[in-house]
Amino acid sequence: MEHILHKTTLIIVKKGDKYLLIKRANEPGKGLWAFPGGHVDEGETPQQGAQREAEEEVGEVKVDEKPFYVFVHDVPEGERKANFKKHKHKCYVFFGKVAGEIKAGSDAEKIGWYTIDEIKDLHLTDYTETILKKLNEMNNS
Repeated sequence: MEHILHKTTLIIVKKGDKYLLIKRANEPGKGLWAFPGGHVDEGETPQQGAQREAEEEVGEVKVDEKPFYVFVHDVPEGERKANFKKHKHKCYVFFGKVAGEIKAGSDAEKIGWYTIDEIKDLHLTDYTETILKKLNEMNNS
């Protein structure tokens, strides 16, 4: 089976000891909690895609110039639509900073600020769990 690789982004926004998460309003992962992010559009760099996604999902966030982490993860067949083929995402993970008003956008059912311990009790997307492990490694090194 052919695996298509799509570029995606994810933005980590931290305030004190809390991280900004969205509850996804759409598939994939509808109803699950995740860091803001999404697909990189044709003609965009990963940083441009991250900046656009941050603005669309949570409002005024300034995204760093370069990702601090890049990883590949699977998206299961049928997760978005019945005819959706299994594929992979190459995810570029950026840090971002609050630069103004933060509010839930159209892709977010709601948003919230959570500590790492609080995040562990939420229903998360698989890729959010991958990022949590990376953050824990960084915090413990």
